[in-house]
Amino acid sequence: MSHVKSYNEFLNEALVVVKRKYTESHPQKVASSYAPVRERILSLVNEKGRVSEDEMSQFLKMMNEETGRKTNTGWLKANSKYFKMKEEEGVKYYTLSAEGKRIHEKLTLQK
Repeated sequence: MSHVKSYNEFLNEALVVVKRKYTESHPQKVASSYAPVRERILSLVNEKGRVSEDEMSQFLKMMNEETGRKTNTGWLKANSKYFKMKEEEGVKYYTLSAEGKRIHEKLTLQK
């Protein structure tokens, strides 16, 4: 019965290991493999390289219309670890942080 998974394996099936260090003081970091909003936003920023604040708000509005979910700038604040924000000539730009790149890479390899 090797095909039957234990309960812990079953629960962790949808998790992707994002960062791992082999010490107890630095446990591994995991993220859910199913997060359609996060995937689409990370893909947008990855494709363009950097996205202005206006482009990001337009994209979030479009996603609200498509999915019927409330995705707004609060989502960006809650998930700020995936982005770096830079300001050039009074315009704020979003780029992917190291963790955002790792998650995007892991999820695209998994598909």
